[in-house]
Amino acid sequence: MVQKMVITQNYNRNEKKHHFLLDGLIVCYECKHKIGVRARKNGRLDMICNNYRRNSKLGLCTSHGFNYELLEKMVLEYIKKLFLQINSKKIELNIKNSISKHDYGKILKKIETEIKLINDNIDKMYVDKLNGKISEEMYERLFNKLKGEIKQKEEEYIGLKNEQENNSYDDVDSIKKLVKDFLKFEKPTPEIIKVFINRIEVHQDRQVDIIFNFKIINQLLKNLE
Repeated sequence: MVQKMVITQNYNRNEKKHHFLLDGLIVCYECKHKIGVRARKNGRLDMICNNYRRNSKLGLCTSHGFNYELLEKMVLEYIKKLFLQINSKKIELNIKNSISKHDYGKILKKIETEIKLINDNIDKMYVDKLNGKISEEMYERLFNKLKGEIKQKEEEYIGLKNEQENNSYDDVDSIKKLVKDFLKFEKPTPEIIKVFINRIEVHQDRQVDIIFNFKIINQLLKNLE
């Protein structure tokens, strides 16, 4: 996150003539390109999809143009309203039925143990076949059945392992502190905004979606819908 802020600051300092609170966060929902902000001669700040601006004759997108100041006001009011709910504990910062780091470890260990037990059973069956305790036909049938179970558990293991690696866990206490600090500002800085917000997607019909950096806040939004 610090790297992201530094890169944004360097870019603004070298390239930008104007600085906006939501700079670099506004994205076109339809084409996924950035939406830029431009100041008109009358002082009005308007937004325009960069893809449309560069390729307007090709019809690749639409302007998505409306007043930036209205968007900024709307976004700030929305975030403050949401954070006041969190801060007042009307909504608890937790996700029911979520899998913790510890839970992932226990489940993966359990699958490893189950796979080992199945392989041990296959080894025992092979010895029984050699000793004539079970027929070749029965061995093949049981072997294929157990191998299928191993494959299924290995796929489950890989899926959980990938989920564990891709899943970021939010520090609830840290988020609560950030929320309280945010509410103290009359007008937060771009750096503070970027700590919370990953991107703001603007639809052609002017619907606005705010995607937060913290998964737990995005989950709260889903629960509120």
